[in-house]
Amino acid sequence: MNGRGASGRGGELPVRPGDRRTVTALRLNDDGDGVASVEGLTVFVPGLLPGEAADIEITGVERRYARGRVVERRGDARTRVAPPCAVFGACGGCQLQHLTYEAQLAHKREVVVQALRRIARMEGVPVEETLGMASPWRYRNQVQVPLSFDPAGPTLTPSFFAPGSHALVPVPGCHLEPEEMEETVRRVAALLSDALGQRAEAVHHLVVRQSFTTGAQMVILAVDDADLPLDGVAGRIVRLPHVVSVVRTVQPNRHGPVWGRTVEVLAGERHLTERIGELEFLISPRSFFQVNTLQARRLYETALSFAAVGPEDEVLDAYCGTGTLALLFARRAKRVAGIEAVAAAVEDARVNAAHNGIDNAEFVAGVVEGVLPRWIEQGRRFDVALLDPPRRGCDRRVLDAILEARPRRVVYVSCNPATWARDVRILADGGYRVEAVQPVDMFPQTSHVECCSLLVRKDSMSTTECGDRHS
Repeated sequence: MNGRGASGRGGELPVRPGDRRTVTALRLNDDGDGVASVEGLTVFVPGLLPGEAADIEITGVERRYARGRVVERRGDARTRVAPPCAVFGACGGCQLQHLTYEAQLAHKREVVVQALRRIARMEGVPVEETLGMASPWRYRNQVQVPLSFDPAGPTLTPSFFAPGSHALVPVPGCHLEPEEMEETVRRVAALLSDALGQRAEAVHHLVVRQSFTTGAQMVILAVDDADLPLDGVAGRIVRLPHVVSVVRTVQPNRHGPVWGRTVEVLAGERHLTERIGELEFLISPRSFFQVNTLQARRLYETALSFAAVGPEDEVLDAYCGTGTLALLFARRAKRVAGIEAVAAAVEDARVNAAHNGIDNAEFVAGVVEGVLPRWIEQGRRFDVALLDPPRRGCDRRVLDAILEARPRRVVYVSCNPATWARDVRILADGGYRVEAVQPVDMFPQTSHVECCSLLVRKDSMSTTECGDRHS
């Protein structure tokens, strides 16, 4: 319910949309918004940093909280910096460009700590300082760009979505993508406008992927018209500097998922090549690969260290994606088994296993909550389990199967501290102890935080180890 008269904990709410108030931000929430209070009601204010006072306008009211926008800020926090992006705030891609990078890292660690405290109900768990980047800009190896169309040109303009909407904000570039990728986006939009004229409107998204190992780029065009003639312009695009591949996917829905049912290479190569550790990975158009190659290497190194895999160990990689972690573990383990719901990702994993000469890794297509319990019922067991689920976390059936299988170590990688903390509580109740948590900043300038955690089965620890750990 909105406005006055909405039933809250104290009866009538103290604010309604359009009201003006003066507030001071106390902290940041998980989304990077300032958190203030008006007569006991929590108010989220984007762009307001802890310690800053501001005159705000209430933009929305719910039963337990309200939202506001800054009308005038009354001074700057010491942690405030000038965002380099001209459309910061109007574009929904970044939330923390106005915060020093040191403060960003501290905030992300605190998000993990609070998730453990509030959701997992755990105190005293060792949470390391967030692993940051030496240069927290230009790190993305993939960018997905909506294209706005002006029939008067006719021209396509690279844009991004405004926060929480499908409204397009034209952007001159993005400070999170390499400059050469930025240049490719501009030049491809211009080529499409020139070659297709009014029909260019059918191209609604442009995706560019770039290998941080070779510098080669793949350009993907998402179109709503399967009959759009693209062969000629694809030939021009593939001659641009760095571009080695041009791909088309047909997606009639301009505001849903970018990818359609079909993916067709129009010109050039079928894969990019990326290197992680001692392995080389072939990246197909739809392959999942961490968008920050440099930080992915650090994340995977952490997971390998936590797992402490030996040559006789059987390893499970649930939610294995294209098998990156599974293949890194395969070099150290007796055998690795990966489960992944997306059949195309499983095929990529098998291709990359063959490409690297790895024959002790198997990959199975299917939902983890279906495959893993069946394996455990059949008597299959693992010494180490890797969990890297989507944002919703692990299905309870997966956690129950892990508890029944009783691997001595569980390495849980998560992009969502809330669902991770929920799942960690379940594993802890089932006999595991959280031994280490390492936040990793995979997405500098945004509110997102990744974390890698180690859980050890309590009865697998020596008496000395148990005495040295937190209780």
